[in-house]
Amino acid sequence: MCKNVLDFLIGKMTRFYNIYSKMISFIKKNYKMIKWLKRHLFFKDTKIWFLGSYTLSYLLLGFSYLVPRNKKIWVFGSFLGAFNDNAKYLFIYIVENHPEIRPIWISGDKRTVNSLIDKGFEVYYKYSVKGFFYTLISKNYFFNVCLEDINVWTSGGATKINLWHGIPIKKIGFDVESPLFIPNLKNKFLYPQYFIHSDYVRNEILSYPKDKVLNFIQKYEHKSILELVQKLKKWDKVFVYMPTYRDTKRDFIKEANIDFELLNTVLKEKNRFLILKFHHHTKLSINLEMYENIFVFKNIDIYPILPFTDCLITDYSSIFFDYKLMNKEVILFSFDKDEYVKKDREMYYSYDFVTENQSVANNFSELIKLIKSDVENKNDNKLLEQMIFETRHIKSGKEIVAFIKKD
Repeated sequence: MCKNVLDFLIGKMTRFYNIYSKMISFIKKNYKMIKWLKRHLFFKDTKIWFLGSYTLSYLLLGFSYLVPRNKKIWVFGSFLGAFNDNAKYLFIYIVENHPEIRPIWISGDKRTVNSLIDKGFEVYYKYSVKGFFYTLISKNYFFNVCLEDINVWTSGGATKINLWHGIPIKKIGFDVESPLFIPNLKNKFLYPQYFIHSDYVRNEILSYPKDKVLNFIQKYEHKSILELVQKLKKWDKVFVYMPTYRDTKRDFIKEANIDFELLNTVLKEKNRFLILKFHHHTKLSINLEMYENIFVFKNIDIYPILPFTDCLITDYSSIFFDYKLMNKEVILFSFDKDEYVKKDREMYYSYDFVTENQSVANNFSELIKLIKSDVENKNDNKLLEQMIFETRHIKSGKEIVAFIKKD
């Protein structure tokens, strides 16, 4: 009888998938025509041409609640189909330490899929037959931002674990009151059923000795990461600038009045190097490839690089807390603090508290002085450090796995 029920469910699932995939295929092949019809035949504020797709999607979601879930199959994903952040590091931890669990990475980016296949991981394209199948039968979903990292429409009945991607200075998720954020993103989040008291999984690599980090890079990262690490050895000091995203989408790099020509000259004179790592939605209006001592880091996980840097430059980003775990120098370049709080995001903590005894640059002139300086300031703030280091004794991967198995 169980076999008959399973055959029935698989048959229904296959039928739903065939209808859904045909719909997606039709939309892709006829996208230009559909876009023209939407523009010329329908009112601009209607979504008629999405109706069929959403109807099938909700049918699939309803069906997903009926499918039996396998507790030994755990699926993982990250924003924009990338292989990064806490989901990546928990996935690798499970691959290395828990043979009783079958971890599967799900991605909507075929380049990521092919790259992970080459590394020997089990990975499936989000919209493939196996992608749909394993997201339908997996009991546990692990993601960094929201369910779209894996698949919203196959998630009924699964346990959803949001690993998140930053200890916030700025407000996040449902706490954000900005009208720019609420209608666009709040519908992508779920209220949590549980909170796990743990450090971020990705931060464990920041405590590794450098030879262990190099082994990790050789085993799991793109060869360009290792090449960059080798290149960094020639510089006396390596800075990494990682500003947070602005919800207003304004060109804050231009607003910062950074003189990149002067900056590059100072770096060359001091035999220093600057890595720029922007949020994936940040758009640059300038070309920085001409500068020998400035490197723009694109679309790759930067955490394996951080142990080989000497000083972080940031503003309101959670990377501030992560970098502090290495007891290294931090410069806070907060040139637009008032405008950021007013137009982009509110903050959980007083910025004066966070920046107490920290190196702060309120404009580019102050920043260039700090970059020129030969004095290393590791910025002592005992209360802040107590908050940051509170969970350092907890092995996050081990804690999360134990919690999920117990549930």
